This record gives sequence, C-alpha cells and structure tokens, in this order.
Amino acid sequence: MIDVDEAHRVLFSHVKPLDSVCLPLYEAGLRTLAAPIVCDLDYPPFDRSVMDGYAVRSSDVVDVPARLRVVGQIAAGRTSGRAVGAGEAMQINTGAPIPPGADAVVRVERTESSESSDEVLVHEAVSSGSFITRRAAYVSKGDVVLVAGTRLTSLAIGAVAAAGAASVETYRCPNVAVLATGDELVEVGEKPTGAQIRNSNSYLLMSLIRSAQAVPIVLGPASDDRGVLRERIMEGLDADVLCITGGVSMGAFDFVPEVLEECGVTFHIRKMAIKPGRPTIFGTTRDGTLVFALPGNPASALIGFELLVRPALAALEGRSGVVPDLLGATLSGTLGSTGDRRTYVPASARVCGDGGWSVEPLSWQGSGDSFGMASAGALIVRPPNAESVGAGERVSIMMLERH
Repeated sequence: MIDVDEAHRVLFSHVKPLDSVCLPLYEAGLRTLAAPIVCDLDYPPFDRSVMDGYAVRSSDVVDVPARLRVVGQIAAGRTSGRAVGAGEAMQINTGAPIPPGADAVVRVERTESSESSDEVLVHEAVSSGSFITRRAAYVSKGDVVLVAGTRLTSLAIGAVAAAGAASVETYRCPNVAVLATGDELVEVGEKPTGAQIRNSNSYLLMSLIRSAQAVPIVLGPASDDRGVLRERIMEGLDADVLCITGGVSMGAFDFVPEVLEECGVTFHIRKMAIKPGRPTIFGTTRDGTLVFALPGNPASALIGFELLVRPALAALEGRSGVVPDLLGATLSGTLGSTGDRRTYVPASARVCGDGGWSVEPLSWQGSGDSFGMASAGALIVRPPNAESVGAGERVSIMMLERH
C-alpha cells in the first residue's frame, strides 16, 4: 500500500496535458487556458472618473466652499469637446474620461447645484488625482493578464473579455469511459431480485466526471466474465481515461486486474493506504490512456475519484498538482479510533459565526451505503492509528464538490 501523498506523486509523473483547441470565449467557461492572454490595449484606456461628480482643477478648490462655473457634462462613453479652465468645473459620470485641464473629481455628495444656475458650490477640497483611475492603472498594452494553466472561472472570463480575446486556446476536455462490473448489477429502471443491486456507480461517476468538466462515455455494466470484461475494457481504452468500478479486490470473481494486464495496462498503483478504498488501481497504456480501477462500493468509488481521478482530469487539462485541500474543523459528535490507514468519514460541514468550520459525521452504515452519504458536503479525514475524538476537538476535512 502507498499513502495518498505518494500516490499523487506517482499519478502526476504519468499524466501529461491533452492537445489544445480554439474556442469562442462564450463556450470556454471552466476550461483551462493552453496559451496566455495578452491585453491588446492599456486598461483603462484613458484617465477615468471613479465617482459621479465634477471634474475640477484641484488648485481651484483649495479654499472651500468654492464657487465654480459648470461648462459641460461628460457621460460614460463620451468625451469632452473642451478643456476645463481656471474657475470652471465639468459634470462627470462614473467611468467617463477626465477632460483636459482637470486633475481631480469632487464627489457629487460634496457639492451643491441647481437647475437654474450654471454654477456649482464645492464643499470639499481635493488633491490632484482624487477619484481618478489613471490610464493603464490595471494593465498596459502587451501585458499578460492570465497565464496558461488558468481555469476560466466567471471572473477570469470577464478579464479575458476586457483584454479583447474573442476566442481562446484551451486544453481539450478529456473523455472518460465508465465501466461498472458485476453479475449483480441491473439498470436503474429495473427492480432488483434475489442478490441483485442497481447500477448506481455509473451514475455517480458520470456526475462526478461532468463536475470535473470532462465527458463521460458509459460502457457498462459488464458481467464477471473474462471475455466480456476484455471486450469492454478494450473499448474503454480508446478513451483518454478508463474508469472502472468493481471486481478489483481479491475475490474469486474479481477478474479486473488480470484482464487489465492482459490488455496492456501497466500498473503504477495497486493499493492505497486508505479506508474505504484500499484496492484502488492506477495504470497507463502504451498509448497514454489513464486507467483507474476503483472498488465497487459507492463510498470507495467516490473517494478514489476525488483522490486520484479528479486530480488526473485537472492535469490532463493543464492544471497539474491540483489535489484536495485539507481544512481544519471543530468536531460535533464523536469518532472512534482508526487502524493503519487514513480514514474518510462522510460528514456535513458548516461555517460557524467565527468564520471557522464545524463538521458532524453523518449517520452512515459503511462504504456500501449510498443513502447515508447522499447529503455529505465533506469527508472527515483521519490519520492512521488515531485515537478516539469527541465534540469540540479539531479534525481535518476535505470538502466535496457540490453539483
């Protein structure tokens, strides 16, 4: 068995970014930049007002109140046809360019004016540059505003748009083949009989894959038959990633590991020092397909996905080294001691009044209980050989993606 940190080192040593594609900006949300974004102009492109008020010469409002003659108005998107001279002011809106001659803005709240007069009474002295954003204060023409490897969140998309990039070069979304295995599996719309169970893992993995901005391709379920498994696995190896659940442990019908090796998969991880999820496999093919074989219990499949598959998908999209963060939280409830593996417990987490996290273990019957973990927003992460902990003690948590 290897621990989680070593597993990540092994994983990233075998994952390289996919090829890139050019996309219109409106289609690029949450994709990852494969090339930097360079701004095509100074931003702001002119000295601009950050307040509604009056553009003035600061030397005219040293002594207040000061009475100035209003000689014009500038709205956002317009420019002034004249300069501001001595004893003059120009009404200005937020975002509008500063007219020639003016070097400061007085906030409208600090002035008095009337529609019947062309004068304004200024009650606040301002220094040169007050309430003005200078040209190129944000970025200059030619500056790199976002580097390759940046994920295009909504805020990043806004910055790209401001930089003038109508299309962007992004890494291609990985496609992930999903194969659930086991003679016991029936489809969701069927009613299980005898020893059968519904194939929930395929749907769990499809949703997780979509949340990672990858494209799921469902292959299964496949029965515990070497020939069937070989056929489905070979089909799945055409994808960027093959993600299998079930048939990976040491049972008499757990054929997945040996069939994977027969299909040319080289294993880099065979077992992880985690609970649940010890028999988690990571391998690669000569053609570069990433293969993950996860245990069949839903919690084990979830944990294996979050620890290995999601970081691998991020690396395929140019964001190598993205691993789950561990946060500190105050425990509400109790937890028993742990064995020789890092242990993960489904939990609900909330922010307390002091801004810290509070976490409570869910009522959960083990790694096969999909219902008990359905509302989990986090996993409590406990180190190996840890003692029991009670309410008020500090624990580590790993937040789950909520989609």
